[in-house]
Amino acid sequence: MTGKIVDVNCKEEDRAKAEKGADIIRKGGTVVFPTETVYGLGADAGNDGACSKIYKIKSRQQDNPLIVHLADKESVGKYAHIENVRKYKELEKLWPGPLTIVMPKRETVGNVASAGLDTVGIRIPDCNFTRAFIRMSGTGIAAPSANRSGKPSATMAEHIMDELDGVDLIYRAERSRIGIESTVIFPEGDSCKILRPGAYTEEDLLKIFHQVTYSGKDDPVRSPGMKYRHYSPDKTVLRADAQSLLDYLKEHRDVLPIVTTETAKFIEGDKIVLGSLSNPYEISSSLYDSLRKLDASNYSKGIIESLPERGFFISVMNRIKKASVEL
Repeated sequence: MTGKIVDVNCKEEDRAKAEKGADIIRKGGTVVFPTETVYGLGADAGNDGACSKIYKIKSRQQDNPLIVHLADKESVGKYAHIENVRKYKELEKLWPGPLTIVMPKRETVGNVASAGLDTVGIRIPDCNFTRAFIRMSGTGIAAPSANRSGKPSATMAEHIMDELDGVDLIYRAERSRIGIESTVIFPEGDSCKILRPGAYTEEDLLKIFHQVTYSGKDDPVRSPGMKYRHYSPDKTVLRADAQSLLDYLKEHRDVLPIVTTETAKFIEGDKIVLGSLSNPYEISSSLYDSLRKLDASNYSKGIIESLPERGFFISVMNRIKKASVEL
């Protein structure tokens, strides 16, 4: 168990509760907070000592930059050179929301938070309480996901309590609505590069940019999720399409299936149901919790159903592929 727990609601600002975390941030401490994507582990973005605590708590590599979370659009220019981003006015309309924009940083962002880079990822989360907490802190909050590095991200406060030591306060709200990390982009003129896929898809971004591409393995690391192993449970997870998965289960009883509602009806016995293919956010919001349930089960390994790689499912499959091996 780590940190004091305070129950909050993302629909409400609750300034009295927000002040508790804000006071900790101002004193150089760390606070876990909810967002629509995943829970974050935050510290003052301009305080190198405070941000160093994040890396220690998570056992995170020092060259893996943090994302700076802000309360409102008016604050962004304090932390990044927005005048250098040609499509910034169009992009800021997507905030609050699951979008992180990598931009040239200002000196208000510490070197630890930016991992020594000259850029910084900025996002405004879609949680009223968290934005109130950030605003009352009086600073940008640098935060990665609130989990041990390499493991499935936390979408519920319960995922954090026994996993991280040294956190000063945990804000507990409902399970994260989207359940996978934000889309991270690096805009360059009329084009942009997706550094990490998320809820805002290539199709969404093509409404703003003339060209949208994906980062490659040789691109410089400007964002979390580009370099190190992520999202993986301790146990081996196989990956297969629905029919191959069902065929495999006929011969192997020692594996726990993680499947969609549509496939679950063909499986007798133990299984973890992600949700329906007709509701992508139901699947994404339960993904990391499902991987954690596998680790907590008596099964030695799992097998997860591959999803059709189109639209938002491309982003969900990005996380599934990082957490599994193809059958």
